[in-house]
Order: sequence, then structure tokens, then C-alpha cells
Amino acid sequence: MRGLHHIILETRRLKYEFDIKRNITIVLGDSATGKTTMMGLLREYGLRRESSGVTLNSDVPCEVYAGTEEQWKIILQSYNQSIVFFDEGYHFIFTKEFASFISGTDNYYVFITRKPIKCIPYSINEIYGIRTTGKYHFPEQIYHEFYPIYTDKSAWDEFDSDSPVLLVEDDCSGYQFFSKTWKGECISVGGNAGFAKMIQMTKPNAIIADGAAFGAYIQDVMIYREHFPDMMVYLPESFEWMILKSGVVAAENMSDVLAHPEDYIECSAYFSWERFFTGFLVGITRDDSITAYQKQKLKPFYLEGKVRERILSVIPEEFRMQFETGCR
Repeated sequence: MRGLHHIILETRRLKYEFDIKRNITIVLGDSATGKTTMMGLLREYGLRRESSGVTLNSDVPCEVYAGTEEQWKIILQSYNQSIVFFDEGYHFIFTKEFASFISGTDNYYVFITRKPIKCIPYSINEIYGIRTTGKYHFPEQIYHEFYPIYTDKSAWDEFDSDSPVLLVEDDCSGYQFFSKTWKGECISVGGNAGFAKMIQMTKPNAIIADGAAFGAYIQDVMIYREHFPDMMVYLPESFEWMILKSGVVAAENMSDVLAHPEDYIECSAYFSWERFFTGFLVGITRDDSITAYQKQKLKPFYLEGKVRERILSVIPEEFRMQFETGCR
């Protein structure tokens, strides 16, 4: 399954309207924010359809998991090209076995949860709360919508350091690029799970990670940032997305892929958008020995002259000022 799916769920009294565009969506929030009510309406519609008094408008089936902790494999095998909703309270969704199982399926999954699901790669841009945008007297509807809790944009104050510390996610191509362009010390944390510990140890001035798979760890970073508001946080989709966005390599449909990636990313083939952008970049450069992209070792092409500057130009200006104009 691919594409953006617009959902309208309503009764005479309530209306929920939202878009689902990736295979993993997280809905957070405390009690009384509308999550339980939304799930109840979805269940009612699933059981009794139109006789429930609930109307569901969606171009794909919407299913609510209603089995036990032990039945999930059997039940999930029956879903196809669907959006599957999970209410909070199921422990199996936090297991590696569950993550492995859903990684090759052609469904989208929506999780109502207050805890991060660290076995599943999901985007910071697909973590939502539910808000009420209008309360009216009956019989007018109470209207609810999803709103993004985190984004890949942030505001920063300039920091004063002769040797600023930058933490990056991996030790491959992204690290190779940033370690050659950052003004100070660049440290690889060896994967998303290492950020929380390394932040405490190094008290960095900035971090860069792949936003497409950083959703489970963003809360740890934001808690630290509350105490150090001038810490810069840049979470693009991925380093490969930055290269594509910079335009240093070309493809016939590049602009449309970047503008509407959901229309190109088949969820059964790519568990996260980061994997898609890597595959796309590898595919369009493989026949050119100079630009051929490799995750493990970055070609000199990407580190030199105007190419390097164009990749850096994707970074927001305030953050970009902390990079060297010349390669070290």
C-alpha cells in the first residue's frame, strides 16, 4: 500500500478528520483527549457498519485490532491493504517479533500509545496528538483533528564555542560528510539508541539524526533540550534525502518524489522512508563511477567544492553557520 489516505469518522455529535500517509503513525495524548472515543467509534462501525450511527469515509478499509495478546499473528494475517488501529495496552507491539512481522506487510498501522515503540522505525513527523478545534451546542458536531507534536524544524539560539560538539546517528556516509564539514568535534553515537546516553556524557551543542526513523527517541532529546534550549537539533528525513534535495544528482521524477514521497513508497518494500531514499539514491547513481552512492563509504564527489556546499545548503541557515565553508 502507498499514498495518502484521508479519513473522516463521524456521528451526529462527533467528527474526526485526519490523514494517514506512512506505514507507521503514532497518536499520543493523555486521558480525555479523544483517543478512546475515536477508537470506540471505529470499533462500532466495524461491528455494525451503518446501523451503528457511525459514518466512515476512507478509500481503504480501517480495522481495529480486537484480539488477545496471543492472537495477533493469526488476526493480522487476515488484513490486507488496510489501515490497522491498535489501542494502548497491548504489550506485543513493543516486541522485535511484532516489528519483524509487520515490516513486510502491505498495511498501514496506527498506534495509540503513551510509550515510544523502540523496535519500530517511525518518523518524528508522524507523531500526533488529537485536538478539538471547535465545540458547539448540540446538534452541531464537535470537530477533532490530528496535529503533529514534533517536526523537523526547530528554532535555535547561537551558541558560543570554539569547538562545538556534534552528535550524529551513524558511522557511515552521513558521519563521513559531517565530520569533514562541522567546525568542531563530530561524534557517531552508533545508532539511535545511543543518543540518550551520549547526550548525557558529552552535552553536545548539536545533534543530527534521520528523522524518518527517529520517532521513538525524539522525546529523550526534547527532555534534554528543555534544559539546554540552544542545543541545535536537525532531523531531516535522512542524509540521502539531503543529497537528493540538494540537486547534486538528477533523476527525471526527482521533484515529484521529494514533494510526494508517499505516492512512491510501497510500505511492504520499505519499512521506513529512510530506506526508500537510500535505495532511490543508489539506483539513480549506480551507473556513474564518480557519483555512485555507497552507504559504507562516501565518494569524494560529495565532499568537494560546490557539491559539498549545495548539500550543506539544505540545512537551515542558523544551523548551517556552524559548518566550515571549506572541507577539512
